[in-house]
Amino acid sequence: MVDTAYFSDILNEDVQRAAFLTQGQIGPIYRLETHTGRYLLKTSEPSDRLATEANMLEDIKKYDIASPQVFDVSRTHLLMEYIEEERVSVTLQEEMAAQTLAKLHSVGNDAHMYGYWYDTTIGPFEQRNEQTQYHWALFWAQMRLMPMAQRCYESGALPKREMERIEVLCSRLYTRIDMRKIVPSLIHGDLWSGNILFNMKGAVLIDPALYFADREVELAFIAMFNTFGERFWEVYTQVHPLSGDFYETRVPLYQLYYYLVHMAIYGESYLAGTMNCLDTLKV
Repeated sequence: MVDTAYFSDILNEDVQRAAFLTQGQIGPIYRLETHTGRYLLKTSEPSDRLATEANMLEDIKKYDIASPQVFDVSRTHLLMEYIEEERVSVTLQEEMAAQTLAKLHSVGNDAHMYGYWYDTTIGPFEQRNEQTQYHWALFWAQMRLMPMAQRCYESGALPKREMERIEVLCSRLYTRIDMRKIVPSLIHGDLWSGNILFNMKGAVLIDPALYFADREVELAFIAMFNTFGERFWEVYTQVHPLSGDFYETRVPLYQLYYYLVHMAIYGESYLAGTMNCLDTLKV
């Protein structure tokens, strides 16, 4: 149950209603209603996860990119702005998304590092981020592919043969990526259709999994589920053209991580996609 009295004190106005919205990956999500507005309340078992999410949302705002305002956070809840969605044409959505992501991906860091200043999250999992990692191939292998593959293997979802193929891929990953052409860019990290909202003011990013990466990690995930159509790619590539090996190498290499994440959550149904990535990469 939601302690409406507690949140009334936080908001300095009476919470009249707490409506259950959905079961999130780490706990129930509610909409709180007062006389003057609506708020989103995410809950979980005690952990630092929601504080990490609050930090990421606030970090996005530093770059003048829309994300929900955070009002209160603890080890068991995150109270934030409720984003009112509006009917927006598909074409306009794709233009808004492209402009927002092109702006986000233009953010770099003075240290030219990959990762982030603290560990972040994706879905129910922690994403480790080394603050001193300057080699993209090593970061992608050691901080993303191998930890998630190990998780899947230990759960029984990833067969030993595919685990061995991923180990081989990671051991020589530096031969597949031209490091000279990659600049660390800030990415949302988990950009499926449910994590970007639209109204007439523009696009709003929610549930981030922030870190500095090859920006085409984000694009590969967008391509994985065809999140956006042709207009998105037209607008985005006016700012950041695709690399020459985007479809041949980077799409399967980066989608591999997201197939593993989905396998870790949902099980063997994502094994075929994982194997297809490995086959395309000829591992």
